[in-house]
Amino acid sequence: MPQDADVIEDKPGNCPRCGMRLLPVRLVSVWTCPIHAAVITDAAGVCPIDGRRLIQVTMAESWTCPGDAKAAMEPGTCPDGTPRKATYAARPHGNHNPQHGGAFFMAPDNWHHLEGTYPRAGFFRLYLYDDYTKPLPADKVRAISGRLTTADGRDIPLTRNGRVLEAHVPQAALPLTVHAHVRFDPGGAENLFDFTFPSYTTDARPAAVRTATSPTPAVPAAPMGTPTPAGIKLGLSAAEMPTELPALLKGLRDRSNQIHSLIQQGQYATVYVPAFEAKDLALALESKDAAAPPAQRAVLDTAVSQLVRDTYLLDAYGDLGNEQRITGAYSEFAAAVDIIGTLFPQVAK
Repeated sequence: MPQDADVIEDKPGNCPRCGMRLLPVRLVSVWTCPIHAAVITDAAGVCPIDGRRLIQVTMAESWTCPGDAKAAMEPGTCPDGTPRKATYAARPHGNHNPQHGGAFFMAPDNWHHLEGTYPRAGFFRLYLYDDYTKPLPADKVRAISGRLTTADGRDIPLTRNGRVLEAHVPQAALPLTVHAHVRFDPGGAENLFDFTFPSYTTDARPAAVRTATSPTPAVPAAPMGTPTPAGIKLGLSAAEMPTELPALLKGLRDRSNQIHSLIQQGQYATVYVPAFEAKDLALALESKDAAAPPAQRAVLDTAVSQLVRDTYLLDAYGDLGNEQRITGAYSEFAAAVDIIGTLFPQVAK
């Protein structure tokens, strides 16, 4: 059963929880970005998206052939003669790394996970995750409440801010010890988590955004089209990139509309998929306009640079579930798309 996927045995048999027959699984240790699971590699390094150091996680590895949903447990050859493609699936409790430089805990229910951070004097932030270390959706966060107690006896309520809980701890000196009392359900029991901060926690700053005119950063970039555990792709591969202006413009508009639809549905965590594809399309459009008059070229370069910056903002705000900021970033993103469209009036919409 999906809820029992954390049960791992070393031989065939039945699940000790639900009684169903155990299924084989091949577990591997791989490296991925702290908040961008689309990047998967077998070596340590830094995330090509935001510059954070990669973290080591446990995932399930299998191999598939095009058009065949059945996964094999070993590499091999497909009926068409091509090698099977390795795919990876996230596992419950496969990632217990702090995502924002704080202290990470699993709750007694084995499902909720928390990370406490103390990024600056007097400010405590509590991130909330599921058993895959994915941020909890807003509706689940609304059911959670809590408070902090300090060593000197103060009792401070935790307040919700989007998908995190926060508290101000006045007159707090380092090292700081606080106790978080968290209820995951209204009227439920309080769960106690002890946090000690010898220094302020540090959430790695995103790397500089790369545009078509800026140098490539010295980081190991993941190949475009790298599949996520769910089969989603990060950007467009060369084979998927249109070559004609009408198709490029249509693809850019379609992705912009898709982002708008996802935001309206509250699916903030998936906005990065069409956003990164739109970024690739915009950069391709920029390369198509090399012979344009200098004034038009300057406008296009500015619009594309704005769209690239907004792509990374959409990705970051989507991970945080911050509706206000993701809506603002999309407004600027859509404006950049409109400007790019007006620079190619010869192409029918």
